[in-house]
Amino acid sequence: MEAWLQNLFGYLPGGASYYLLIGALSFVESLALVGIFVPGSVLIVFAGFMAAHGKGDISTLVAVSAGGAILGDLVSYWAGARLGETLRQHPLFRKRQALMARANVFFIEHGGKSVFIGRFVGFLRPFIPFVAGSAHMRPLPFIVWAVTSGLLWGMAYPGLGYFFAASWKLVQLWTGRFSLAIIVLAGLFVGNALFWKYLAPRLGRAARRLWQGISRRWTSFLQKPKVQAFATAHPALWTFVAERFTLRHGAGLYLTFALAASALFAALFGALAWGVFYERLSRIDQSSYALVQELRHPVSDTFFLAVTSLGNWPVLLMVGALTLLWLILNNRDVSALILLAGTAGGEVLVFVLKALFQRPRPVPFFAALNVESASFPSAHAFVGLVFYGLIVYMLLGNTGNLRWKLALVTGGSFLALTIGLSRIYLGVHWLSDVLAGFALAALWLTFLVTAGEARRRYGGEFPWHRGWRPIRLSSWLKTLILTLAVLATLAGVADYVQSQTAIDRSPPQELR
Repeated sequence: MEAWLQNLFGYLPGGASYYLLIGALSFVESLALVGIFVPGSVLIVFAGFMAAHGKGDISTLVAVSAGGAILGDLVSYWAGARLGETLRQHPLFRKRQALMARANVFFIEHGGKSVFIGRFVGFLRPFIPFVAGSAHMRPLPFIVWAVTSGLLWGMAYPGLGYFFAASWKLVQLWTGRFSLAIIVLAGLFVGNALFWKYLAPRLGRAARRLWQGISRRWTSFLQKPKVQAFATAHPALWTFVAERFTLRHGAGLYLTFALAASALFAALFGALAWGVFYERLSRIDQSSYALVQELRHPVSDTFFLAVTSLGNWPVLLMVGALTLLWLILNNRDVSALILLAGTAGGEVLVFVLKALFQRPRPVPFFAALNVESASFPSAHAFVGLVFYGLIVYMLLGNTGNLRWKLALVTGGSFLALTIGLSRIYLGVHWLSDVLAGFALAALWLTFLVTAGEARRRYGGEFPWHRGWRPIRLSSWLKTLILTLAVLATLAGVADYVQSQTAIDRSPPQELR
């Protein structure tokens, strides 16, 4: 059995408690509305995968999965029949009227068969039994369809995971471990792209709604007599507090928001640092280190050696010089200063923290990668997110096309994530080192982007001249200079990356 599975089993309950958990997942996923928030199907498939490796009995797993699914459908049917109109007025239902409408149309078109079909359609599963109850479908036909579909679902989903697990070794035999590394990378890319395309806009809209609500409450709060009396009695203090939430200058709302976001990232970094200091994360780190050895393959070794070199100082200097040239030619002096001072200052911060924690590194998988500096936090993860994140931020202002902006953010974030992943793959960092590097980078990047936005919107508050353009070159000359610089940078980076992928790949004595 793979080491990572063995470690995972240690976190899960055993005996009847384990089967109760599986049945509860099936039950909750089938409940009206609640089910759309619970990835029960995926977890049930994974439970079948674990059953093939000795975690639980597949027959019992099928029984509790089917039982939970059937019971969930019956409860949803009852809720629709008895409480349908009341529940439809609930805010959670009103926000999902589109899904409810699609479920209604589907039920009208297919009648009783929709109960069976809907069980195997993700977005319909939590709604169809509720709609059937609301439409007063006769209980006996509903029960027949619900039991039939529940039994088949209970056999199919755990069985799918069980079959896949039985084929796991065969997949490794025919395609090699490289295929597993490709799956990990593909999952990382798809997840990252979906986050920026779907989840990030929703989070933005939710943040705007939250801010509008806070603004309304704040305005109402300011009108209260006691607040007015306090403002009159303490004008200096009141002015200071009020200016922290104004958009009139850069030290107002932008700085307040940056401090709030930075506090969240600082808390995340602090939690990881606490876990490392008290060795609460050592088990997870050791498990991920062992798992990586299952993914090793000569082709993926070359790929990750190339990726990790993009976070090395020679590449950063070449790409940084090109970016600074572009910014200076376009008279973006403060942006150039933010890139230069932000990246260098961040690196100093990371190495101060390394000196404080003095965490030993894992044994690298290649002897040539033996590094002297401490392990926590990962400098490559930090600089990958900060440096390339700043470049993406500065490029965003040069395009108004939403698709190009999405491509820039997706590509830049994937590059940063892959650089961090390469450090784990090569065995030069623990998983917690990389996560801490990302958390610290997000904190630092928040400050730098805030400074850039404040400069862009409130340039008069900085000691540089607003609108000053010391360099005045024709567009064709700037294009020529930048084209030659890009070609030189690409040649230099390609040569350096090639030298890094050609290193001695023999393992150190500890791994032989």
